[in-house]
This record gives sequence, structure tokens and C-alpha cells, in this order.
Amino acid sequence: MNLLERTRYGEIRGVEVLADHPEVRLVLFSLQKGQEVRGRGEPRVHLLCLEGEGTLWAGERTIPASPGTLLACPPGEPHGAKAGEGRFLVLGIITPRP
Repeated sequence: MNLLERTRYGEIRGVEVLADHPEVRLVLFSLQKGQEVRGRGEPRVHLLCLEGEGTLWAGERTIPASPGTLLACPPGEPHGAKAGEGRFLVLGIITPRP
């Protein structure tokens, strides 16, 4: 599967569940300039920037993100991603699946 071919950018943020198993859920977030996605505090989440620039956050911690940036979110903490000036593609890895 080529993740870059699965992006769906638009006025409404693109969210696609790529895998949904008891052990793991993979979610692809395709965000346009200024769009944001927020998590509810799942058991364990990792956010990986695949394309573009923006910010990733978990709890009180916010970091700038570019391709290759990985943020490990503490279990149960609210978390999210926000696009910067352009498109921002983020893979969410949730274990175990909520």
C-alpha cells in the first residue's frame, strides 16, 4: 500500500482508517493549511509525519513536525496534529485499538 496515493485533501480534513485490528488501528490524516485533528486520549498513540509541515502535540507538549517526525503520546493524554502553511500528512498508530 502506498500511503501517499491514499491521501484525500479537501475543505473537510481527510481521515481514513487503513487497518483496524484488536492489536492496532492505523489512521491516515490528510490535512490542508490550518486544519487540525484531535484525539481523545486512547491507550497508546504514535503520530508520524509523512509529508508537509505542521505541529504535533500531546498533553502540554507541542513539537514542530516535518517528514519523519515521530511523537509518542503518553497513554490517555489528549493529542493531535495541525497543518502549517500547506498540506500535512500524518499517520496515527493506536495500540491497542480502542
